[in-house]
Amino acid sequence: MGLRVGRHNFTYVTYDASSDVIYAKRDAGPSARRQPSPENHVWLFDADDRFHGVALMEPRERLERDGAVYLTLPSGEHERVAGVEFTVRGASP
Repeated sequence: MGLRVGRHNFTYVTYDASSDVIYAKRDAGPSARRQPSPENHVWLFDADDRFHGVALMEPRERLERDGAVYLTLPSGEHERVAGVEFTVRGASP
């Protein structure tokens, strides 16, 4: 299962439970640049400077506190991230 944020689908998703970070990208390619989002997540950009992923910081904590995880996209839309609960709850402790 992947994550969806607005019109963006991310199929390469990993969750580091010990750090409470979800890494989600459109493809397996490397990220060339990172930039913080307003919510203190991290936008990931490819070598052509196209938005291609995100590192969601503290998703388990945000789910427990807020009931969802939100992300402002580089284009300015503020969106709920779909698939976070499945990713976090499905991880081994």
